[in-house]
Amino acid sequence: MTENWTTSSPARGAVAACAVAHGAGNDSHTPFLDGGAEGLVAGRVSCLRFDFPYARAGKRAPDRPPVLLSAWREALEVAAKRAKGLPLVASGKSLGGRMASLLAAEEGEAFAARALVFFGYPLHAPGRSDAPRTEHLARVIVPLLFIEGTADPLARFDLVEETVRSLGTMARLHTVRGGDHSFRVRGRKRPDGEIGLELGATAADFVRDVTGSG
Repeated sequence: MTENWTTSSPARGAVAACAVAHGAGNDSHTPFLDGGAEGLVAGRVSCLRFDFPYARAGKRAPDRPPVLLSAWREALEVAAKRAKGLPLVASGKSLGGRMASLLAAEEGEAFAARALVFFGYPLHAPGRSDAPRTEHLARVIVPLLFIEGTADPLARFDLVEETVRSLGTMARLHTVRGGDHSFRVRGRKRPDGEIGLELGATAADFVRDVTGSG
């Protein structure tokens, strides 16, 4: 079987593997995720990026949650086969990360990944900080890393901090000061790939720590 909806980036001397999903309105080949994969691999974490069905079909509007969750299950199965026994982590940009967390909350101990990494968790819709998407996070039983910009319109930062505190020792927060939902900082021009590389390295540090890989 050829999984032509995945992109595999093996790491030399890999100590873990990370499955990565894209955000809404994009696919898995954005410059940010290219850089993120490079950062993970440099940190000895193999990376498997994948596209949701709507992205494979060239559509902009995301699939319904059941379809997205099914795609995540399939991606984790593929990643587990390629990881060959290495610890597995689930990660994603925005929508991709949120769907991974919903699957983790639903599956509990059956969830295939040992940790979650969010590149910009979409805590709420723009202008809707009164309706946070957090209720399920308390049911996630693996460690979580929130990589968040302080100027993200989809994640009012005081609510991000409150959410991370509420999850106790299970959750960690990496802050990008002034960063928007793409981690771009006003007045500071940096290529998206460079930003992704830096944050991918941050994710790799977390993965090695929580999986005991040194």
